[in-house]
Amino acid sequence: MTKQRVNPKELGKPRGSLNAPIAAFTMAVILCSYCFSSIRTARRDAQIQAPGSTSSQRATQFARKDESWVQQALEESRAQNGGKGQ
Repeated sequence: MTKQRVNPKELGKPRGSLNAPIAAFTMAVILCSYCFSSIRTARRDAQIQAPGSTSSQRATQFARKDESWVQQALEESRAQNGGKGQ
């Protein structure tokens, strides 16, 4: 009864030699899919934007909407309180 020695190299390659290529392939697939989805999202956002408007113009439009909402809420509050300040 002799023990057979286990050869650490199967088919001439050390154990775990496929781990690095599999990991690299997986990372490449994930990176490519992320890049494609980011580009697609950027294109979609660019189409949604109105042509010729800048970010500062959009910010002022939102500020105007916020101001009008606040002004309307203040007027309603004053009307409920009978014209009192609070």
